[in-house]
Amino acid sequence: MIPDYLESLARELDFDRSLSRCVREEVEDHLWEAVAAEPSGNTRQAQQRVIANFGDARAIAAQFAVVSLAQRTRRAGIAAVLVIAGDLVAMKARVAWYAAARWDISDGMRALRGLVILIDRYAFWMSVIIGLGALAYILSREIPAAFCPAFRRQLRCFSLLCSATAAALVVSVISDGVLTALQLQGMEPSVEIWVAIFTMAVEIACVGILLVHIRSMTLRAASTAALVKT
Repeated sequence: MIPDYLESLARELDFDRSLSRCVREEVEDHLWEAVAAEPSGNTRQAQQRVIANFGDARAIAAQFAVVSLAQRTRRAGIAAVLVIAGDLVAMKARVAWYAAARWDISDGMRALRGLVILIDRYAFWMSVIIGLGALAYILSREIPAAFCPAFRRQLRCFSLLCSATAAALVVSVISDGVLTALQLQGMEPSVEIWVAIFTMAVEIACVGILLVHIRSMTLRAASTAALVKT
């Protein structure tokens, strides 16, 4: 009976193989320990009582899914801040490299560069402010025991903050790409140029990581909501 119960529990969480496996192992250990502690010598009856006391597989799966989703939102908030920090490091490294190599932009492009720098600066610091706000918001919320309306509102608010952070960071990275193109315009391929391109690749990768976290959180929220409703 316990293997059948565990199979049913794992099946409810099959949208996340890792979570399904961990929950199955944890619950299995707990159930067999409870069976061993039963005074009755009838193993089948002991399993029946233990499973009945533990609860419906779908309800248990929903509880684990909600806790996992809440933890995933926190990881997404931390990832947002780390991604912004990585983007800043890559940006500063490229600017320092330009200064060390004594590269300058042509006079005809200075006005355009000034405008792009202004856009870049505002977009980046907007991503910093919103990203820190998103992290502070999600860390200030308790991990819920159920997929309640309050938790749904919390997820929507956090998702909007993360999306705004990502949007601002995308604008900043695009601006950095334009600035890099202006800086490297007319230059011959060399090791120095590849350093600038590498730092741009790091910035793009940072944005990609953030977008993956946001998408993963969104998909997990939809799967958890479907599990609770069914």
